Amino acid sequence: MNRSLAQTGSRYAASLSIQVYWIAGTIAAISLWSYTGLSGWHLAFFAMLAAGLYFSFSRYQLPLMVYFSTILIYWVVAPMLQQRIGVGYYDLAVSVRDFGPTAFIFTLAHFAGILAGLLLGKSRKGRSQPPTDSKFSYFGIGAAIALLLALTTLAGFEVILSLRTEQGTGDASNFSILARNIAKLLPAVLVTYFILGDWRGMSKAYRNVLLVILVALMLLYSNPFNTGRFLSLAGIALVLIAYAIKTSRKKLLAFALAFAPVYAIFLLSLTTVMRFGFDRLGSTNLLNSLQTLEFSAYSVFVDALELKHLPSDNYLLSHLFIVVPRSIWPDKAYSIGIDVAERSGYVFSNVGLSPFFNAYADYGLLGLFGFSVLFGFVVKTLDPATAYPAFGSRSFMYGIILTSMMPMIFRGDLGTAMLAVYPASIGYEFVRFVTGSSRRNRRTVA
Repeated sequence: MNRSLAQTGSRYAASLSIQVYWIAGTIAAISLWSYTGLSGWHLAFFAMLAAGLYFSFSRYQLPLMVYFSTILIYWVVAPMLQQRIGVGYYDLAVSVRDFGPTAFIFTLAHFAGILAGLLLGKSRKGRSQPPTDSKFSYFGIGAAIALLLALTTLAGFEVILSLRTEQGTGDASNFSILARNIAKLLPAVLVTYFILGDWRGMSKAYRNVLLVILVALMLLYSNPFNTGRFLSLAGIALVLIAYAIKTSRKKLLAFALAFAPVYAIFLLSLTTVMRFGFDRLGSTNLLNSLQTLEFSAYSVFVDALELKHLPSDNYLLSHLFIVVPRSIWPDKAYSIGIDVAERSGYVFSNVGLSPFFNAYADYGLLGLFGFSVLFGFVVKTLDPATAYPAFGSRSFMYGIILTSMMPMIFRGDLGTAMLAVYPASIGYEFVRFVTGSSRRNRRTVA
């Protein structure tokens, strides 16, 4: 009983300290806002975002904790730094664009939709008695590794494992991208299976050897040198979130996410520079990374709001079902971000735009609100913090997949995000099937 009370007090203290952190940070940011060089409408947006952060952290809505923290990084911290050092993405302009009333109305509709979806969604409470999870299946692990090797052979060693600077830049089919991304994420799914599996009957030596092999495969197939940073970070996040929840380290996870805006800019800049080699590391190159494609999300968004007469009206469905071949769907839309970059005078064209802009482009504010309601409903229903951590539990596993993909989902574009969500789901379902997790958990795990 005393232990239970102590644990409850610890959770309350963690929640209270993070709430105080967000309140103090918000007050400090508002009082110093005049020094950021950002507009008053941007300040109003920040206040709304701060309320969302406070809400998600105080109630431990894990997917929204990651989502709102990512928004803070890309739409507040990054433009603030860019404004101070004079960063521009355009042929002529040398400063970031203002966050105006149209952008505020967009975000207001988006946040209101998320709130409505949360009210409609139903959370799954963790079971008091743990379900019977599957014991390790060496056959299943072997089958997954065999699939990994087959995908490597099919896609080509140089496509999957070579340095990103040496990989081909030609247009790849969605099928080949799908195969490549399955190979990139499959090792992370296997490590997650190891973390959540039943270790009984396995000696410590075998367990350590297996863990080393699986982690080595994960690092070999997905790292900042041969993989896009968001895809690589998604695999790492998948493993860390599963481990934190499995070992009841939610307090530590909450603190790591709360301070993410402080250290994430440095890590993102570091991985941007690292892709060109360790010899490029240095303060000058780290600052210069703030004017690269990585940190263009805010500028792309405010510029997209100014565009008229987009070349398509089916961006949302086209990118949600990006895997459908263009030979079957000839009218499938291309990326909005490319059109924004070309028409706004950017010095590069391969840019990402928030997926929620797809709904706005097709259906206006009503479509944006409706898509945001669906998003809020999904994150509430699949919140992994409320489900028992079992690999056979689809509600838990899809919850941590969704949470780990949140930075990529926000950064956009929607098609790119879906070409990561689909491979992660395929990889999970394959491992779930070959390891017997689906059969052993059908009646015991929600």
